[in-house]
Amino acid sequence: MATGLAGAALVACARPTPRPIAYGDEACRHCHMTIADPRFTAELVTATGKVYVFDDVGCLTAFVREGTVPPNQVRGLWVYDYLEPDSLLDARQAIYLRVDSLATPMASHLVALRAGPPADSVRSRLGGTLLAWEQLRPRGHGG
Repeated sequence: MATGLAGAALVACARPTPRPIAYGDEACRHCHMTIADPRFTAELVTATGKVYVFDDVGCLTAFVREGTVPPNQVRGLWVYDYLEPDSLLDARQAIYLRVDSLATPMASHLVALRAGPPADSVRSRLGGTLLAWEQLRPRGHGG
């Protein structure tokens, strides 16, 4: 009995986390397009564990700025690393590259990258502007 209670306590205290996205089957919460390319995707996790998924970093940005989920109810913002699409990054810690010539699902022209040499390397190849989360502004249909 004690083991069951301890396990229940651990589950109750667990921090809500992102979940795998069903590519090709799941729609973006903001633009409602089918999510297909993991290089551009993002997730918002609420305090209650509800997960909203997005097909473009710009869609996440626009959704957050709209305030659909109050800031005090946002438990985590996650973006997928453009270079390693199976790797999640905390959206507030990631670096974003905006390249006008880069096609993204909803024309935000944004990709998320790990800070440091990976971001610098992609920027030297593609050009563009490196931005922090706080510098992102909605742009295009998706944000």
